Amino acid sequence: MNPLNRTPGPSTHPVRAREIQLGPGSLCPVSRQLFPNRIMEGLPVFHSLCPEKVRYTHQVQKAPAIKPARWIATAVLFGVPALAFAFLFHWLGPNLRQGGTSWWRIFHLLLILPLTCMFVAALIGAAVDQRSFSWKRIKDRLRLSAPSATAWLWAAALSGFMYGGNGADLLAVTASWLALWKEKTGQKWMFGAILIAMLVKRYASLFQPALESIRFFDPSVFHREFFNHFGPRDFMGIPLQGAWWILIYYAVLILVCNIGGEELWWRGYVLPRQELAFGRSAWVIHGICWSLFHLFMQPTLWDTLRMAITGVALSFVAQRTRNTWPGIVGHTFGNLGFFLSLVSGVTSP
Repeated sequence: MNPLNRTPGPSTHPVRAREIQLGPGSLCPVSRQLFPNRIMEGLPVFHSLCPEKVRYTHQVQKAPAIKPARWIATAVLFGVPALAFAFLFHWLGPNLRQGGTSWWRIFHLLLILPLTCMFVAALIGAAVDQRSFSWKRIKDRLRLSAPSATAWLWAAALSGFMYGGNGADLLAVTASWLALWKEKTGQKWMFGAILIAMLVKRYASLFQPALESIRFFDPSVFHREFFNHFGPRDFMGIPLQGAWWILIYYAVLILVCNIGGEELWWRGYVLPRQELAFGRSAWVIHGICWSLFHLFMQPTLWDTLRMAITGVALSFVAQRTRNTWPGIVGHTFGNLGFFLSLVSGVTSP
């Protein structure tokens, strides 16, 4: 039935004319069909409902779409950074050190510079996807909106899981169970799965001797020395005792470049694209790929397994909360050991 050919009574008309703010003017043919004269009697009239008076201020565009990251795209998004870091740590770094370059400069060239590139790449990728350089649009694309109370619980759980220890592990299980309860999840098996995941992490070391026998490469002198310069005696060749400025400098660099660069690129930019391709299983694929990305610094299969456990946990929380902040918080606690080693060196008598 054509609604323009129907003349409803006052009790059945879908629009109450007296609730509409009307302006002066005369009725056009369309408005006469919509509202007969007897309904409009004694009321102000519409300025115009005529189509010819409608003007559009901008062209309506199709909403930007994120491209799914299927297997080939996933291989590129993880493989290119992995190859870059492998080149830096296994060729450029050793050659620079042999040429007399300081550990301080090597640290910035091998870690801070490429991680900063990842940070910038995440911002550019988000802007391209959103077709806008608006910070609000970029923030939405990278899932940097304010976390909900449930997301903060998952952040606490992830922090305990990545930091480790009896108390931290208890916090991880408790906070994750509270998050599931607050979500009112119907997946009751998740409570048991959380506990099993914690037990796997705690007792994976039973396989450490066997997995350490499977080596990807033999750590070079450069590899060992580089990671020995994170305290407690010195930081990249600079004595730590009393050097408080290093704590501030390192904290800012690691939070912005390392954790910020990785989390914005991996969990903010890459994971949402993988979710479109792999659906509910995206977090498993993402976590394993993230651990493989770190092969440049993992000489044995045991190192890779440990990284995979934390990587899968990171991606699980990121996908479940649809928010990047829990990963940022959890990653910070996961890297806290390096910072505490520097604190020990700075405060040593």
